[in-house]
Amino acid sequence: MDNTSKFSGKADSYQAARPGYPPELAAYLADLGIKGSLVADVGAGTGIFSRFLLEKLDCTVWAVEPNEEMRRKAEGELRDILHFFSVKGTAEKTGLDSQSVSFVTAAQAFHWFSPKAFRQECLRILRPNGMAVLVWNHRVEETEFAEQNKEIFQRFCPAFHGFSAGDGENKQTAMEVFFGDLPTCICLPHNLYYTKKKFIQRCLSSSYSLGPEDVEFEAYLAALERLFERYAQNEILCVPNETQAYWGRLDS
Repeated sequence: MDNTSKFSGKADSYQAARPGYPPELAAYLADLGIKGSLVADVGAGTGIFSRFLLEKLDCTVWAVEPNEEMRRKAEGELRDILHFFSVKGTAEKTGLDSQSVSFVTAAQAFHWFSPKAFRQECLRILRPNGMAVLVWNHRVEETEFAEQNKEIFQRFCPAFHGFSAGDGENKQTAMEVFFGDLPTCICLPHNLYYTKKKFIQRCLSSSYSLGPEDVEFEAYLAALERLFERYAQNEILCVPNETQAYWGRLDS
């Protein structure tokens, strides 16, 4: 399965349960000059970060997404917002005009891209002195809950190789290739809160998650439900999380 198909059949659960981004992030991005600017949001998925750019920063957004289901979900969610434009394209071939945007963003998506090819595409579509911004919501993995959540995925999901596609050191190396150097980075606390339904939807939205067609799906759901019940308080689960953002200019 190529990367553009990994979220097929997951658009509804993705939109329902994937988290947004902390308001404090908008202030950091505004300091970069992104407010009111032209932005390509690449790997936009169901439009969660596109909405953030539109509503918090008054950007004009070209939401570039190759997966049909994810793109249609974004269009349904954002079609009534001015300055939102949906684009069928990939990180390596966005379909946008040369020097058409001042910023390129990728939220929860860069780890699926070819960093060299994405870099070249960004150099093509960015205006002079344009900037790239990469964002992730990242679980705090050094917790008992995260370890037990990981154990369930390892037990049931053959495609699981770590959270966020096992980014870790690979992400760091890819960013060095993409930026040409280590980018500026901020890390903002952003704990996430789930009902049982939302927690299950969040797990099902992962690229590696089992689906109803899989033999062990019911056992997988039962394990996730037990995990929720073990750690939830007053029927709400708090998952330690932080939002990481990286940015820099790309030298040709």
